[in-house]
Amino acid sequence: MNRDSVDPYLQFVEPFYVGKDAAHDFRHIQRIVGRLAALAEDVMPAPRSDVMYFLASFHGLVDLIASSPDFSDRAHDFLRQLGWPEQEVGDGFRRLQRHLKSPLTVEEQIVHDANYVELLGAFGIAKAFTKGGAEGQAYEETADIFEHQFLDTVEFKTPVGKQMAAEQRACTKEFLARLRAEL
Repeated sequence: MNRDSVDPYLQFVEPFYVGKDAAHDFRHIQRIVGRLAALAEDVMPAPRSDVMYFLASFHGLVDLIASSPDFSDRAHDFLRQLGWPEQEVGDGFRRLQRHLKSPLTVEEQIVHDANYVELLGAFGIAKAFTKGGAEGQAYEETADIFEHQFLDTVEFKTPVGKQMAAEQRACTKEFLARLRAEL
């Protein structure tokens, strides 16, 4: 197994995403991984691919690691088999805990942006209204929640992420304005 290839990480985690909701399933992880290269452009220092692949692949399993000593041990053993030194395994788990709320390293920032870009644009709109409909919200209520809790609050960390966010926010704001006019 090669620790600098995404394949072993994805193969290890895929079974643990079975049964997760559509917004947080294995396809979500694949979309995050698919954005890593673009978001890593112009980032200094150059990110470590093994750390990015770990963070992206295990992104939706943070709670499972915290709540299941068995899974935590399995993940730990998996990383050691890939050649991660003991200290890096511990560092990886700490990075995983903070990558969404307070990313410090370039790898954390890249995965942060790769995840949050889905909150904006067409995908974010679809996700918000699917969730809002499932929760019985009116269109106006969903639009307000989406705009105030997600659209204007998520701060992107990477140069490419900031550019993508600006474009997606503009698209989303235009859609919400049109929707409100029609409502």
